[in-house]
Amino acid sequence: MQTVKGSCHCKRVEFEVDLINGHQNIRRCNCSICSKKGAVMAGVTLDNLRVTRGADVLSVYQWNTKIAKHYFCRVCGIYTHHQRRSVPTE
Repeated sequence: MQTVKGSCHCKRVEFEVDLINGHQNIRRCNCSICSKKGAVMAGVTLDNLRVTRGADVLSVYQWNTKIAKHYFCRVCGIYTHHQRRSVPTE
């Protein structure tokens, strides 16, 4: 397992992700919003993602079925992570 740290641009939101298979499962999401952003993602279960700072400045964007949740920093606007519609536990 490999733990990777990340943040938004202004660093008010910081997070850690445990990658069970390292960078082997990195892929592009093909939903309409991620396609426009060119987002690359690592599929992990929710217990392998921890927001370590700034959960209070995260906003969520949802549309249509309101199942998928796209999180972003409301200060700098940077997308940090999302929960998929097809597998909401990831």
